Amino acid sequence: MKPTRTLWVALAVFLGACSNNSGETILNDYEARLSRTLNLSFPPIERPEAPRKPRAEALQLNLKNSDIGTLDFLALTGCELQITIGKRNSSLGKLAAPSQRLLLDLEFLQHAPACIAHLKAKAEQQELVSLLEQSQTLKQQQLAQQIHNATLAGPEWHQFWKPQKIPAGYPNDTTSDQVLQALDAVTAMASKWLDGNYAADNALFEAHLNTLRSGDGGVIVAATQLGQTFFSRWNTTLDDYAEEQACGPVKQKTILETVIAKYFAGGVQQWLAPVISRADSIRITSNNLETLLSKASPPEYNDWQLQRDNYIQTVKFLTVAHVKTLKRVLEPCQTL
Repeated sequence: MKPTRTLWVALAVFLGACSNNSGETILNDYEARLSRTLNLSFPPIERPEAPRKPRAEALQLNLKNSDIGTLDFLALTGCELQITIGKRNSSLGKLAAPSQRLLLDLEFLQHAPACIAHLKAKAEQQELVSLLEQSQTLKQQQLAQQIHNATLAGPEWHQFWKPQKIPAGYPNDTTSDQVLQALDAVTAMASKWLDGNYAADNALFEAHLNTLRSGDGGVIVAATQLGQTFFSRWNTTLDDYAEEQACGPVKQKTILETVIAKYFAGGVQQWLAPVISRADSIRITSNNLETLLSKASPPEYNDWQLQRDNYIQTVKFLTVAHVKTLKRVLEPCQTL
């Protein structure tokens, strides 16, 4: 019995789904064709190690405590601030995650002025007023550091940049604008808080952090590492080849031009261009938050950020160098 048209279509879809169009497959395919065309081998090169991000816990800044004692807490009756301080002094508050500690500090800063004004009318509460004013000043001074602890030193940000396996179809089939939108939103919130507007949508802030937790910063690092590995060995080997060879046969040149057009421009660059574009978007949007908090962040974080950004952008330079090297291989007789 002959297969029906529907069966042929289903079979084609199945085979297409099973085909491996990953970046590594595309890079390996181009390398194999270069090797056959030029009759050379590309020696393995150890994958360049990506800058290692410090653990989230190691980036947490130790901040001074300005908690109000039990007796002072009882004297805050009539102040909305009493609820905030109660949450902070509870057993759960003392074990709160960095993001929750930030939100409690923002609550304190939001409610403190009204409470201070309320207590100033009571002569017997002037010592408490002074204590609240000192706490308010301290929390304002430490706010940028508290935001750093909740974002750049938080577990969500660490997971965001943790190296991950590159999913098939990355980035076109596996990414969305939600991560970039979350980054922009967190940066806007942090900027507003640092400008003295302490109102916060707690649930929305936590939702944005959770979006970042599942983001693809670590995939970008892995894709960058993969690209650097292949381009480094291609460029090194082809540089030596271009130095040593005489004018190549016309037939070899024609085949090489086809390999470059079909498997480099039509394969490698088709995969790599969206990766680089995605990497630039993630890097630039991350930098907006990192620049805002740079003075509050410890040197270890700022050093890693600089190394990470340079590492990500290295693939661009290697790609340009590869194109120049291919031109030397194609036109050796014109090289002086």
